[in-house]
Amino acid sequence: MISFPTTVLRLSAKWTKNEEVCRNISGFPDAMQLDVNEGYEVIHFITRYMACRGWGSEITFQNIETLIKTRLPFGVRSHKDVKDWLDKNFRIA
Repeated sequence: MISFPTTVLRLSAKWTKNEEVCRNISGFPDAMQLDVNEGYEVIHFITRYMACRGWGSEITFQNIETLIKTRLPFGVRSHKDVKDWLDKNFRIA
């Protein structure tokens, strides 16, 4: 799986959660909420999503980050719901 550094994030983030905890989440659990402001959580969520789709570009990563941070509807917060929303709303040009 491709690993992205913290410097790949273009938008502001906080770094309060343990990176190892975020890295060890597997799949897209319905019971776990995605904190779109937590840097490690966003990095590892997008990395898992991109691996699932077979994508590896840094530009794609940043486009997904922007979409999550600026367009994600208020009620869409579980990992599963965010993944499903991205499946419907994100397209590579």
